[in-house]
Amino acid sequence: MPFRKFKETVRKHSLIEPGDRVLVAFSAGPDSTVLLHFLYLFSEELGYQLGVAHFNHMLREEAEEEEEFCRRRTSEYDLPFFSAREDVKKYAKERGLNLEEAARHLRYAFLEEVAKREGYDKIATGHTLSDQAETLLYRMLRGSGVSGLSSIALIKEGKYIRPLLRVSRKEILDFLEKTGIPFIQDPSNRDLSFDRNWLRHVLIPAVEGRFPGVEEVLAREAEILFHEDRWIEGMMEEELRRRLKGRKLIVDDWSQPLGFKRRLIRTFLRRMRGNLRRINFDHIEHLVNLKPGDEYFLPGEERVLRQGKAFFYLGKLPPLTHYRLSIEGKGIYRIGDLWEISVEEFEGEGSFDSPDEALVTAELPLTVRNWRAGDRYIPLGRREERKLSSVFNSLGVPGPLRPYLPVFVRGDRIVWAFPLPVAEEFKYRGRGLKIKVRPLNPALEFLHS
Repeated sequence: MPFRKFKETVRKHSLIEPGDRVLVAFSAGPDSTVLLHFLYLFSEELGYQLGVAHFNHMLREEAEEEEEFCRRRTSEYDLPFFSAREDVKKYAKERGLNLEEAARHLRYAFLEEVAKREGYDKIATGHTLSDQAETLLYRMLRGSGVSGLSSIALIKEGKYIRPLLRVSRKEILDFLEKTGIPFIQDPSNRDLSFDRNWLRHVLIPAVEGRFPGVEEVLAREAEILFHEDRWIEGMMEEELRRRLKGRKLIVDDWSQPLGFKRRLIRTFLRRMRGNLRRINFDHIEHLVNLKPGDEYFLPGEERVLRQGKAFFYLGKLPPLTHYRLSIEGKGIYRIGDLWEISVEEFEGEGSFDSPDEALVTAELPLTVRNWRAGDRYIPLGRREERKLSSVFNSLGVPGPLRPYLPVFVRGDRIVWAFPLPVAEEFKYRGRGLKIKVRPLNPALEFLHS
């Protein structure tokens, strides 16, 4: 019965294709033991190759014996075996992670490295229907939105596959008892001080007594949520493409339904950060309710600013340094890790459309320095003098970034302040200098948009 479910899952969802090379994450626990056995039995019929990977977390005295056990079991199947070990406790302490986070990070980094080095197309893990149900319940009790509750995917990132996701833990244990296949039971899995173990051994059995088949129900709910979440995410990605400009999210009308706004902010943060680690409901809610002119700090000192009809993701700004650099001739100049400036002589027709490039009629040397509060000049095409801060406001340049911005001066006169128009008195007249500014820090890149 569990083997049939396994095969149906693999075939129905095309988890493995003929000719694939599949790396099996093997801990010798009951789930990964059955996973390896089923994959081995099915490999000749479907036509794929297997390799086995074991990561030693060095958390228990038995870890060395378990690694050797995995090696022996793999040799019985006559399959390639890859192993690695690392002090998870030390790694967690150095990076301020809990043991579960540290172990997962190191384990998956190892699997990725082996798969890439040895040419494996897929990485198979032993997640089961019971894991799916427990994860849904755990995240619901801890607090999670639809994306979190959708839990474990059958296939992730196109390479991580979970062929046992339709098989319960009871079916796996019954199969092992019936066949006598050896495996190792981690004693820490019975420790009720761990939340997941308490859910597994106390809460779910108690609910099962009143609501038979609760694991299947919870797992089905997770699958329903998974597909609905992917549908919603697709719509939100399209919405983001329409609203995103560099690192700026345009929100002309912020009267949409609350669920829409939460999803849009969440999608925006994931695009900007690359992930949503350490981001919780409270962070999203605070940003949704952020007023124009306010800013908010996410974990890691990542800054988000609401300005007018837009959210700016500034990230973690670099340390502010006060600089003053003399530009004596043409060439490329660098201001720390903030800016790269190129200067060249230019003659002929030119455009004034690019905010990161200026054509000016000015002689060298020039001085480039930080913007200062109170700086004033006459912008191109104007007659009256204006404060740079006023022009920044009109162009929507966020206040926290202004002290970083380069201002080019000759004597005490401003020639150009990036990314504003050049000064009227130094406007290009067919011959002069071409100055280009390139940000070296991601927080400053939005100025190109």
